[in-house]
Amino acid sequence: MKKAIPFLLLIITLAACGSASSEKESTDSEKKEDEMAAAPVEVEVSFEPEPLTAAENADITATVTQNEEPVNDAEYVEFEIWKTDQGQESSETIQAVQSEEGKYTTQYSFSEAGSYQVIAHTQARGLHTMPQNEVTVEGADGQTSGDDSHNHASSPFEVTLEKSQNDKGTVLKTTINKDGVPFEKGEITYEISSPESEKHEYVDAEETEPGVYRARHSFPSKGTYTVAVHIEKPSEEIHQHQEKKVTIQ
Repeated sequence: MKKAIPFLLLIITLAACGSASSEKESTDSEKKEDEMAAAPVEVEVSFEPEPLTAAENADITATVTQNEEPVNDAEYVEFEIWKTDQGQESSETIQAVQSEEGKYTTQYSFSEAGSYQVIAHTQARGLHTMPQNEVTVEGADGQTSGDDSHNHASSPFEVTLEKSQNDKGTVLKTTINKDGVPFEKGEITYEISSPESEKHEYVDAEETEPGVYRARHSFPSKGTYTVAVHIEKPSEEIHQHQEKKVTIQ
């Protein structure tokens, strides 16, 4: 009988350890699921080939990630496209298909040279993200028309502006390159205005990675806004700005 007691204790101890291990694995799994659910879905839009040329096929790709991992189960990715000077009421929407890990692609031919708006409407894991890009399309002769931004062909700066919306507001994201290199440690401010308001609002952006600046803003209503991206670096006597359009839905 005395020999049986240590054996029973051993069985009880092993059972307790197994139960604790199972509970820990379950807790870790739930914690990971909670972290994934809380993480935003990020969408990066790219165009190939560049520069874009009118009447030629181009690939438009949305790279969808969450916690820097590819999202392969998006409910849908749709590109809404319109010529800037014709307004969003002239837009057309094209469904994208998954082309590889976390990437959703469609092929599109821009009808003429000029400035275009491209919104990547993305529904994934219960979250809706809709970054907006402004792109310039060249004619066959390399010229553009109808460009409403204050940009000059000789400018060394390449500036893109995207937006993503959720119940906490709108995140504006600017990617800035100077002479093809990420423009780091700049002082970036968004000057936001609309035809419906005489008030201009100023929002400072924070550099979150080299050459990428983000800021959150609560737009008062739906509509199209002008966002002047002010680019400054006093140490290099740089002060420029470029105007972009964003549409809030």
